[in-house]
Amino acid sequence: MKKLICEIQEPKFEDFLIELNGYGFEILDRENTKIKFAIYADETDFENTKEMVECVFKDLNDGNILQIETIKEEDWENIWKENFKPIKIPPFIIIPEWEIYTGRKYIPIKIHIGKAFGTGLHQSTQIILKLLPKYIKKGNTVIDIGTGSGILAIASKKLGAESVIAIDIDKHAIEECELNSWENEVDINCIQTSIEQIKNIYDVAIANLQIEIFEKYISHISSIFDSYLLASGIFHQEKNRFLELLDKNNLKVIDILSMEEQNKPEVKWYGFVIQHK
Repeated sequence: MKKLICEIQEPKFEDFLIELNGYGFEILDRENTKIKFAIYADETDFENTKEMVECVFKDLNDGNILQIETIKEEDWENIWKENFKPIKIPPFIIIPEWEIYTGRKYIPIKIHIGKAFGTGLHQSTQIILKLLPKYIKKGNTVIDIGTGSGILAIASKKLGAESVIAIDIDKHAIEECELNSWENEVDINCIQTSIEQIKNIYDVAIANLQIEIFEKYISHISSIFDSYLLASGIFHQEKNRFLELLDKNNLKVIDILSMEEQNKPEVKWYGFVIQHK
């Protein structure tokens, strides 16, 4: 597996995501007006991915690849096994696929060693996991937008949701979602598609996304949920920008939760529970 570490001016990042539709990425840092991020690609698809990234940078007249790293499959698995310990996020406990939870205090969620994002380690994911028990009711219909590993969709199903659909534009994320659903013995409809293709209305929508994605799709997201939208992935410097976006789209916040980034108390991530006005 290859890891491309890239950098681009923040105003151009949304355009980059749109042009590079279908590739998984991870934001590594935000400094001044620049965003540093990583794109992961299989060895067999690396040259094509690199060429595509460089082509988009050229079209935007901005952005560059800072570094290319090789991640060996065995190293990837060893990193997981060495560093992934059970994570308690009441009422859930996130455990690696090779462990068995025999207790009764927590609801276990098993996570496969995979290449998609959403292990439960990031604060934005943990925020949603903390909010879910209050807002997911038995019999609800739920959509998880940008599902990653499927962890939030699986948690919703284990809380009693009647049907859960999980969508992502990244094919690797959908593969991981399907595998993790199987590991957890829950029925999740994992679909590779984009937000604008969704036409049905769900009781609850979950969206752990970058603000650039919210800015592009918030109007459509607001049209596909009835009771609640649980949104996260908002950096502390983006909070007011996000709240203004909601207000412009006739949405209101009824609950809010924040978490400090590990080892960086000055950095906060926010999650919101949102309804129609």
